[in-house]
This record gives sequence, C-alpha cells and structure tokens, in this order.
Amino acid sequence: MTEEGSKVGDLINALGVNLGEPSIAVVGCGGAGSNVVHSIYWGSNRIETVAVNTDEEHLRKVDAHKRILIGKDVTFGKDANGFPEIGEHCAEKARQVLREALRNYDIIFVVAGMGGGTGTGVSPVVAAVAKELNAMTFALPIMPFAVEGKEKTRIAEDGVGRLRSVADYTVVLDNNKLAEIDGAKDLPMSEAMKVIERSVVKIVQTISSETSSYVNTLMHDIAGYADAVEEPLVMPPNEIAEEQMIHVDLMPTFDDFGPHMFG
Repeated sequence: MTEEGSKVGDLINALGVNLGEPSIAVVGCGGAGSNVVHSIYWGSNRIETVAVNTDEEHLRKVDAHKRILIGKDVTFGKDANGFPEIGEHCAEKARQVLREALRNYDIIFVVAGMGGGTGTGVSPVVAAVAKELNAMTFALPIMPFAVEGKEKTRIAEDGVGRLRSVADYTVVLDNNKLAEIDGAKDLPMSEAMKVIERSVVKIVQTISSETSSYVNTLMHDIAGYADAVEEPLVMPPNEIAEEQMIHVDLMPTFDDFGPHMFG
C-alpha cells in the first residue's frame, strides 16, 4: 500500500465507518411487496432483492435473490386471510431466518401493500429486524384504494403507524393519488398497480443513487485531506479554520444522514 493510501485508511478507521459502496436490499413483504421486488430484480444489477410471503404459490412466481416462505405451519402455504396478526406471528416465528437473510446490508427498503394480512403484519417485523442489524431502514408502505373499504383503510393506517415507529424514514404511497393523474383514473386495477410499482422502483433507485454519491463525495474529501495527517494542527480544536474542515453537501431530505449510518 502507498503512503498516501495508508493515510486515507487511517482516516477512515478514525471515523469508525466502512465507506465502501453501500450494500442495498429491497425487501418485499406479502403479495404487493413481492411484485415490486420482482420488478427491481430485473431492473437493477446493484440492488439485492428479498421476497417474504406466507403465500407459497405467489412466492414461487416471484424472481428475487432471496425468497423466504414464512408461516407454512400456520397458513399452510396460503395468505394471512386479511389478518395482520397472523402475518406478524409468522414473521416473529421466522425472525432468526430474517436476521440471517438481511445481515450485512447497509440500507434496507421495506415495501408492502397495506390493508391485508401478510404485508401489514410482516413489514413492521422486517423493519424492526433491519434496525436491529444497524441498517438504515426505509419503509415504503402502499395504501389501498378507498373503494376497498373503510376497514381495509383502518388496518392499513394502523400498519403504517407501526412502520413509522421503527423505520428511519417512511414514504407512504397512496393508490388514491392515481385519480389525480390524467389518464390514470380509468386504468384497470392491474395497470394501476403497475404505476405504483414503478413509483416505488423510482424512489428506491433515486435514494440509492444519492447514497452512493454521498459516499463517493466523502471519500474524495477524505483523500484530499490525507496530507493533513503528516503534521499535527498547532491550533486548539475549537479554533480550527473553516477551510480545514471536511464539507459534504447533503440532500435536504436526509437532515441526519451521515457516516454513522453505515457502521
């Protein structure tokens, strides 16, 4: 290793973080979440995908890097029949399996359709596991159409609330917003869901791009200040000149985003 490379390594070690390219996973919970994962699997070569479901038949149709069937002894390979409690129970029983599947990712997106049993019940458990593993966690819940009934909306809102309590960031996608888009109001349900899926994919790709840009910028700044290690500063820490400080421009969306989230 060159002397300069050694200095950069020392600086990185001093920060206590791993500033390599962040490893990113998208976890789809339930049917709607798994459909999104399927789209991302074929559309991105740098994001890993994980599909989690109680519905064995649906899971077999999903393409993902990892597919996890949970609760087979509870639902017998079927869905959670609209009961989030069943989905949550299945996820809790598979908690260790989920931990192993999500280990070593820096950023984890949790995607799920809200209002049903599996997505609503499983996604908060997955988000909690991601947080336990010190991954920066984004929750992307998809709200149901109003025509699907007040009870489904109530269940969905409860699920979103539970996701907000554990995830670092929560971005809610509302199917009802499609009515405000020209030409989308009269789309068949299957086509309308594809619009939502593409929106989720876009969010994931945008955030992933921003985090990679952040890491690259920080690495560049650290390398630029490597020479400063040669001689100790003669001024006290509270008098360090502004031009000697490392600066990184952050997206305003992520006010507390920083290296600590990768360690």
